[in-house]
Parts: sequence; structure tokens; C-alpha cells
Amino acid sequence: MFRRLSACGRWAWRHALFAGVLAAAATLRIVAAAGYPSMLWTGDSVVYVRAALTLTPAAHHPGGYPILLWLLRPLHGFTAVVAAQAVMGLLTGVMVYALVWRAARARWPHRFWLPQALGCATSIPVLLDGDRLQLEHLLVADELFAFLVMSAVTVLLWRRPVPRWSAGAAGLLAGCAAVTRFVGLPLILVIVAGLVVMGLNGGGAGGGASRRRASGLTVTVAVGAFLVPVTTYMAWFHSHYGEWGFNRHGAVWLYGRTAAFADCARIKPGPDLAVLCPKRPPSDPRIASPVYAAMFSEESPFHRIGGIYGPRSNDLARRFVRAAITAQPVDYLRVVAGDTLRAFAPGRPPYPTTWTAAKYRFPKSARTALNTAAAVRQTELAAAYGGATGVTRVVQPYARWVRAYQARLSLPGPALAVLMLVPVIGVAARRRQRRRHGTEAGARGRGGEGRGGEVLTAWLMAGALLVIPAASADYDPRYVLPAIPLACLAAALTLIPRTPTPEHPGAHANAG
Repeated sequence: MFRRLSACGRWAWRHALFAGVLAAAATLRIVAAAGYPSMLWTGDSVVYVRAALTLTPAAHHPGGYPILLWLLRPLHGFTAVVAAQAVMGLLTGVMVYALVWRAARARWPHRFWLPQALGCATSIPVLLDGDRLQLEHLLVADELFAFLVMSAVTVLLWRRPVPRWSAGAAGLLAGCAAVTRFVGLPLILVIVAGLVVMGLNGGGAGGGASRRRASGLTVTVAVGAFLVPVTTYMAWFHSHYGEWGFNRHGAVWLYGRTAAFADCARIKPGPDLAVLCPKRPPSDPRIASPVYAAMFSEESPFHRIGGIYGPRSNDLARRFVRAAITAQPVDYLRVVAGDTLRAFAPGRPPYPTTWTAAKYRFPKSARTALNTAAAVRQTELAAAYGGATGVTRVVQPYARWVRAYQARLSLPGPALAVLMLVPVIGVAARRRQRRRHGTEAGARGRGGEGRGGEVLTAWLMAGALLVIPAASADYDPRYVLPAIPLACLAAALTLIPRTPTPEHPGAHANAG
């Protein structure tokens, strides 16, 4: 018994710094829940809650988040949702810390405080970010999506070489993320790339051919596990709507993306598609995004064909998108690159619209928290799902404290740019070092215990979460937040030297 208590004490002391950070993060969330006891609604929230009440796949959004809401419904309504999303935010920070601490501990087994300090510094932008705190109160799928993506990366990177069960678990979690937000669907490609790099460079017995075979089997397991939730959801969707997919109007948002550059003089659409030729600029000064202007402004061409969810809208939008991107591929890439770079800009301009940007700040009062565009439906659905907990309340002075915190302590865009550049600079520096010291030193740097695969996986995942929304819909500040934990992880792993100390060559395998 004494030995066990002693081991627990050493473990607690080993993570004492992080315990302080985690306690501060938990306290912050308790204060936020005291100031805002219920969820904060956006335009998408109505769709999610309606799908949760009926347990049917939503026509406009993937159904992973409504399934979570349905599971939590017996647990005191929206109070449980607030608590669950806060726990997800805390666990996301814990996963970032654990991965960094484990890698740093393997590299510096005799440096007691250094792994703790690096792990804490990496987790702080995740655990104590004001915008992330507000995201946990929004009744949208993003917090669940971010948690599932980070869980998939954690399982994937935890052991080297990657066991097949880890690859399968990572694929399964990534598949769950894909049915939570459609932008998660291409993330399986990042997992496959990471598995291939880690499989070929990750050490282990056997020659190159055996490594390639093992890597191929591991990739097959990951892809197969990914397809389980994806195909299951698509079959469920088909049983309700008679078509295979995640939603019935996905092409409409991609049309909005092309509306930012589409030139009908170059596209030369037929008479049936010419109705979708966009008009620019929008007359509504509250709409900064050409995507939202093309879909929701008074000039939107969808008003002439029955609205964005009309019976012909998705088919016409799909055909227009194909014609626009085929005729103007460079313009499409330019628009995607420009909107991706918005994530790194300083300041927070009201984009995509002024009312959308306002939803990403803790409200001053319950009246301003109400989604006025769907006030009646919101009130009815909130009462049906959460009863008394569905009433939006703003409790002072806690709400005032949380608003002030978010206004001052959120990760700025230039800081995210630095995090994304650190791995790029690190790779360039290591290549230069290999050229300087010759191929033998380079082989040692790439072999056995290297973490190039881990850095690549985390960095590509963060980059994908920034690029895919800009390529498929539009830039939105909310879409940037799931990329921050992965950007922090990639930067921290880059700063840790690749090989273990000579005094403890097996530290990487034994850490943790």
C-alpha cells in the first residue's frame, strides 16, 4: 500500500504544473456556466435540436451532433450539454499536454520540469482561450468535432510503431468526426499519410518490404474502421430521404464559394444555369462574405428558383459549381487561399456577417442571445428539449467577467501563423543540418526514434482544418478553433529533438 501511495505521489508531482493549469481551466468553465447556464444558439442550432428531438438525420447537416444531443436529453436538458462540451474542451487540452509531455519525457528523461513546462505551454492556448470557451457554449457541432479529431490524432500518435488497433480506433474516431461535420470526410487522407510515413520510418524489425506490407495492412484497418460510421450514417440517411449522402443541399454551399469569383462571361452557362450568375457587390453592408451574399442577401439568385433549399436548387448549384471551377480553376484556388489566410490576420473583423460575428461573443443580455431570425422556433424547440433549462439566462456578475475575459484572452491570428510556421522552419533547419553533416547524420536523424511522422500528421491535420472549410464553404472564425490544438501540438513536437538522450536510449518506448 505504501509503495502504491508513493507511486501516486510521484505521478502527481510529475504533473503538478499541469494540474494548476487544468484547475484554472476548470474554474474558468465553472464561472462561464454560472454566467451562462444554458446554451447559446446560432442559426444552425434549430436544425440540430429538431433532429435530436425526432432522432432523424437532418436534411442540411450531418447528424453526429444531433445524436449526441439525443443521448444527453435525459440528463437535465441543456445543463448536461453545457457540461459535456466543457468536459470535451478540458479533455482536448489534456490530450495535447499528454502527447507533448510523453515526447519530451522520452527525449529528456532526467529533466524533471522541462517536459511539464513544455506540455503546459502547449496546452494553455487550448485550455484558456476565450474563444474556445465561448465555442463550448454554442449549440453547434464544432466542439464535438474538434474533440473527435483530437482523439483520433492522440490514439494514432500514442505508440510507435502504430499498432493496428490504434489505427483502427483512429479511423473510427475520424469517421465519427466526418458524420459530425462534413469537412471531416477528407481527414482520413491525413491519417493515411501519417500512417505511411510513420510505418516506413518508424523502426521495428524487418526490411523495407516487410515494413511496407505492415504499413499497408495498418492503413487498410484504419480506412475500414473509418468507413464503418460513414457508411452506417449514409445508409440511415438513405432510409429517410431515398438518396445516399450526408445532406441534401451540400452543393448549395459550394455554389456560394464559387460565387466569389464566378464570371458568367467566361463560364458561358446554358439558359437553365444562367439564373445562378451572381450579382456583385451585395447591397447589404452587414454582409461581408460573397458566399453569404450569394445565398442570403436580397440579390441572391436562389430567390428566383424557390430558395436555397428548393427542389431544384442543389442540382442546379452542383452543375454551376462544376462549370465554374472547370472554367476558372486558378480563380477558385486564389479565393480559397485568400480565405484560408484570413485565419492568420490580426483583429476580428465582422466576417462573414455582422450578426454571425456577434454570435461568437458572449452576449450582454438574454435578449441579444436570442436568434431573432428564428425566435419562435427556437423558443419552442428549446422548451421541448430542455424545459426550464432551455431559457437563455445571463447571470451577473459572472457573465460580465467572462465577456471581459474573452475580449482580452484569445489566440490572435498572427500567433496561429507562427505555430503553423514552426514545423516548416524546423524541417528546413533539419534538412540543412543533414546536408552540412552528411548522409550518415541524416540517416540517424530520420531513423528509429524520429518524430517526423507525428509532426507531419498533426501539421497536416491542422492545415486541412483551415483549408477545407475555405474550399468547400467559406471562412468562418468558428471553423478555425478546431485547428488550434493540432497546430500547438505540431509546433511543440518540432521543438523536441528527434533522438533520445544517450544515457537513456529506450526512453521513448518506456515513457508515460
